[in-house]
Amino acid sequence: MKNKKTAYQRVQLDGNWYIIIKEDEFRALTQADKNKESVDVLDAINISNQRLADRLLQRRQNAGLTQKDLANLAKIRVETLNRIEKGRTTPDFKTIRKLVNAINDYTENKQEIKNANPN
Repeated sequence: MKNKKTAYQRVQLDGNWYIIIKEDEFRALTQADKNKESVDVLDAINISNQRLADRLLQRRQNAGLTQKDLANLAKIRVETLNRIEKGRTTPDFKTIRKLVNAINDYTENKQEIKNANPN
């Protein structure tokens, strides 16, 4: 059997690195061996989606951003961000990157302003 390379993207959230892969590749990688217990891949995917949604919501709130603020900074629709945070949709790589970069940039700029004005 020829080994197929898996396309992935790395994203850093709160100092932790995560790997994002296509769902069909995830299924192929996690397919249970016929002799082993069956793995419910859909549950694993749903847990992963909800964890992403929870982490994004937590990061946004910790940064002090509203959904509207973050959506504007990331140049996405507020409705899209709302669905992502509620776990109703799974964002693509590009959207995750936009959101993470927007939060990181906002947090860094906020810290620089705070350091420049210690009063």
